[in-house]
Amino acid sequence: MTPTRRERLIVGLLLLMTTGAFSVYALKEAPWRLRFSALLAFALFFWPTLLLGTAEGREKLVAFVHRGDRLRRANVLALAFVLTLLLALSALALGQFRWEAVGASAAYLLIPTTVLIFRRPNREGLTFQDVLALVALWFPIEFEWLPLAELPRRPGIGLDKLLGVIWLLVLFLGVRRLEGVGYTFYLSRADVARAGLYFALFVTFFAIPLAIPTHFVASSPAMRPLSEIGPALLGTAFLIALPEELFFRGVLLNLLTRRWRAHPVRALAITSLIFGLAHANNPEEPTWVYVVLATIAGWFYGLAYAKTGKVTAAAFLHWMVNSYWGLFFHR
Repeated sequence: MTPTRRERLIVGLLLLMTTGAFSVYALKEAPWRLRFSALLAFALFFWPTLLLGTAEGREKLVAFVHRGDRLRRANVLALAFVLTLLLALSALALGQFRWEAVGASAAYLLIPTTVLIFRRPNREGLTFQDVLALVALWFPIEFEWLPLAELPRRPGIGLDKLLGVIWLLVLFLGVRRLEGVGYTFYLSRADVARAGLYFALFVTFFAIPLAIPTHFVASSPAMRPLSEIGPALLGTAFLIALPEELFFRGVLLNLLTRRWRAHPVRALAITSLIFGLAHANNPEEPTWVYVVLATIAGWFYGLAYAKTGKVTAAAFLHWMVNSYWGLFFHR
């Protein structure tokens, strides 16, 4: 079986697994109309993230927004309009429609888009326009500025997070045509082994020695119920680990490394520090421990990305770390 066919098979299995889990666990007590609306919105705003993990998906995206070397700006803006319309219709079907949410989603899509579609195409590494676009994509999600609908009802899976990942991929895989992201769900044994090695090193020499003595975490007296473990693991993988690794390693570290080709360690260190500081607004105490642990973890995630060339290897390592904390410790 060729890598392309393996990639398609893996993505197909992930589509079935995540959609099935969402249907069983998130929609089990919802009325049938709400179930249908939530399932359709889930497919519209989550499936594209997985489908772009295939070579065909990425090629179709690039072909849609480019004609040769010329960027089809009208197509990019049309895609932003369609997504805004779908968000509004989804919110209406879910009974969560608000006009301010429509305006906020349109602004969220158009601001980073406008910045990138008029950037200078001859600059390969991180540019000022890239920074503006990344901030415009990250801050509204990080600080919960987008009042979008949630699936299937509040509190649930926020459409803002799903939208943010889609548009990050559209702008940097499609519009920016950024090379080296390594967005594929096909991981070799060597990729998995390297992620496992970094997991063992981080937990053994940094996480436990720092988190336990500072009372940042404590051992959980009992395992979580089996009915909660599956959804928690999937949520950690696709709502936390994958989006954060696409942003911090697949795009930010990638661009910084291209900017400082002679100083890759500098790029890795700065990205790790930014990743650590991004955890400073989380409620866990003591905050400084969380920032330090996230910075160190970011270093290992960056190493996994640099050594394998696959952002999904970093996401797999990220998933292992978060799942380990979630299953065996409490804060």
